[in-house]
Amino acid sequence: MVDFVVDDATKLPNASKLPDHVVPPAYDDWAVDVFDWQTQCAMCAKEGGEVVVYKDMKFIPVAGCEVDASVIHEQFEGEMKNVLHYNPGCGDFNASDDETVTHVLTRKGGTQKDGYVDSEPHVRVRITQQRTEAKRNEVKVWREAYYEKYTNGASLVASCGGTKNTMKYGEYPRSEVKFSEMDGVPKDAITQYNGLDIWTFTDGETFSCGWLTPAGEHIVSERVLDGSTISSAKITRTKVVP
Repeated sequence: MVDFVVDDATKLPNASKLPDHVVPPAYDDWAVDVFDWQTQCAMCAKEGGEVVVYKDMKFIPVAGCEVDASVIHEQFEGEMKNVLHYNPGCGDFNASDDETVTHVLTRKGGTQKDGYVDSEPHVRVRITQQRTEAKRNEVKVWREAYYEKYTNGASLVASCGGTKNTMKYGEYPRSEVKFSEMDGVPKDAITQYNGLDIWTFTDGETFSCGWLTPAGEHIVSERVLDGSTISSAKITRTKVVP
C-alpha cells in the first residue's frame, strides 16, 4: 500500500516515504527510500453483499528473507457500507461513507503480454479517496494479490521469493500511460502515479478512478454523492486497443 499526496501546484501525486522509525537501518546503509507498506487485507461480503467486513494489516518492513516472519505494525478492522457490486465473476465494487470513497477493481492472473505469462494469482487494486476538504489531496492505493479463501487474516503473508505482487510500486518511475487521450477519463484527472497505471478524480461530488490492467483492460469506477445520498454509481470495463 502506498500513500499519495497530490501536489497543489503540479497536480502530480507524490508517494509518501514510510516513517523512519519503522524502517530498518539497513535501508539507510543502502541509501534506499521505502515508500510501500507491505500489507494484507482480509475481506468478506455480508448481509447479501451490502456490507464488506475487512481487516487491514500493515507490516514492519524487514530486510532479506526475514520478511517471512511478518511483524504487524498496525491493524484496522471495520466495515465498508453502501457497497454496490458489479461484473459478476470479477469482484469489482465501490463503497462510501461520510469520510471516504473506496473502489476495488480486479483482474484474473495469468495475463499474457508479449509472449510472457505472468505468475500472479488474481490481483485487485484498491483506491481510497477522501471526502473531507482538508484531506481531498490524499489518496491511498493498494495493489494486492489474492488467492486464499477468507480466513479473517489467520494466515500471514510471506514474500521471500514471491511473485510480482511483492514489487515496490511506490518506487517505480511514473506511469507513461497518456490517460488524457482515453475515453472516460475526466480532463482534470490526476495521473502519473508511481509505477501504477491508474488515474483518480474528484470534485467533491464525483469520485472516480481508473486502472489500465497489463492485459489492456481499462476499468473505471465512479460514484456520485449528494451528502450521504448516492446519486449514481457504476464500474465499466473496456478493452483498450493498442
